[in-house]
Amino acid sequence: MMNMAETTKAAESAPSVMTVKRINGALGAEIQGVDLSKPLDSATAAAIKKALSEHLVIIFRGQNLPPERQIAFTRMFGPVKPHPLYPALLEGYPEILVIEHKAGQYFNGRNDIWHADITFSETPPLGSVLHCQAVDEGFGDTLFANVQRAYERLSPGMQKMLAGMRALHSARLLQERHNKDTYNASIKEVAPAVEHPVVRTDPVTGRKGLFVNPTFTERFADMTEAESKPLLEYLYAHVTQPEHIYRHRWRVGDVVMFENRCVWHYVSVDYPPEMHRRMHRTTAEGDRPV
Repeated sequence: MMNMAETTKAAESAPSVMTVKRINGALGAEIQGVDLSKPLDSATAAAIKKALSEHLVIIFRGQNLPPERQIAFTRMFGPVKPHPLYPALLEGYPEILVIEHKAGQYFNGRNDIWHADITFSETPPLGSVLHCQAVDEGFGDTLFANVQRAYERLSPGMQKMLAGMRALHSARLLQERHNKDTYNASIKEVAPAVEHPVVRTDPVTGRKGLFVNPTFTERFADMTEAESKPLLEYLYAHVTQPEHIYRHRWRVGDVVMFENRCVWHYVSVDYPPEMHRRMHRTTAEGDRPV
């Protein structure tokens, strides 16, 4: 029979059980029982991937991730690459994008604009991982919008009209916004616009979702910006209805991963100039939208 000390030691060494709890009607689930600072076995990794496909945003509370472990976790989903426009600020880890506000200054963007990441790429990211390093709880929340749910709530006539349409995506609008504000470095050059379908099919679940966003979509293919604007603005307003949104209230130690192919996000810049907010972001490369 084990004594009390042996029983306590055995309990501490016993593997935890992963649980997935849905936390919002539109999207989002909290995962418990996983320590991301340690290597994950294949069953746990598969369960996490399944949760991301089902819930589109997954949350791990109370994590302490060294940079190399955050990169390793992100690599489970695809190759991890540096951001194509913003500079790396964490020495030795070019894959980690530091997004920071301190003393009234923003480093690598404000992000108070609805967007999906880097859709101006031929192969936009599958998803991104954010690890919260500094924040005052209740400030600087991130909102996530489910573009699959938004598409499914469009009328059949609108869905039929959008089928087969394509749109041009570019970093030009971001460059203009970024360079006129106070950031750590200007964006000097952007690549030519790329063309993507307006309705994208999720390669894992087969669900369809809108694949346009206010930050990177310039216009529909074969249309002018003026002609494209009314329909794009309608779609943007439709996606950002409250019933499509989960709002994440950050705590230091949170790790949040979102499915970039199916989700927009937006940062609430509601914090005072002296507040320190710092995120470490890694991004898994995706595939060509279809």
